[in-house]
Amino acid sequence: MEKMEGENEIKSLVKGVLSQSSDSTMSLLSFIFIACLPIKIKDKEHTSHQTSKRGLRSPLNYAIKVLLLALVIKIYDYRQYIHQNLILALYCCHIYFAVDIVLAMSAAPARVILGFEIEPQFDDPYLSTSLQDFWGRRWNLMVTSILRPTVYDPIRSICTLIVGKKWALLIGMVSTFIVSGLMHELIYYYATRVAPTWEVTWFFFLHGVCTALEIVVKKALADRWRLHPVISTPLTIGFVGITGFWLFFPQIVRNEVDLRAIEEYSLIVKIMKRIVQL
Repeated sequence: MEKMEGENEIKSLVKGVLSQSSDSTMSLLSFIFIACLPIKIKDKEHTSHQTSKRGLRSPLNYAIKVLLLALVIKIYDYRQYIHQNLILALYCCHIYFAVDIVLAMSAAPARVILGFEIEPQFDDPYLSTSLQDFWGRRWNLMVTSILRPTVYDPIRSICTLIVGKKWALLIGMVSTFIVSGLMHELIYYYATRVAPTWEVTWFFFLHGVCTALEIVVKKALADRWRLHPVISTPLTIGFVGITGFWLFFPQIVRNEVDLRAIEEYSLIVKIMKRIVQL
């Protein structure tokens, strides 16, 4: 039975990554938008009303995030008076606001010009109640949707034939986190031009293992006992933050990428002020 399931999963992978739309008469312009932009078209047939509402983000929402990002950048001017751990916490907020805004801007042309209904890029990750919830349902969902068919599904399908479905799920999950870590190492290398020291890969490996263990525990308990969100949310965000301070940010801080980025943001602000004055 497991062998047949594995073979079926392998066959399902022949679907193209760009086959996001059920419209068989997709225009060339639509194809270009889907292929070039980090967007995923929402499947209206399989999307619940609750998910659809949750995915919507108003212009006011992004306006607030822009203001908060500007506030964070302004606070950097006083970094010499602020504890390093608080600075790292601001970096977490900075990454969230900046990535969410940039991805929303990249999705805007497809939404406005072609009228596509786009899947949300983020879903309030600060409300995550578990690591599985954070990485699988709330944080940078476009990356999740890319890694699932390209890394997780193939590895899980192959491993299902070898070790069975239960272990294949865990191996596929940890492998996906490792691939994500290696991708971040490449990004760090381009930013620093320094040989990788692998902290960020260990960050994602640690989260992959912990997420896998979390799933095992959940299945063992069979949902008989669950922490209240008032407890689980701070624990989840705290774990992500602390491990980020430990493993995610050191390469950035050590090579002063953060300082260069802040200087570039300051230059952008100055340029924008000059444009407004004109």
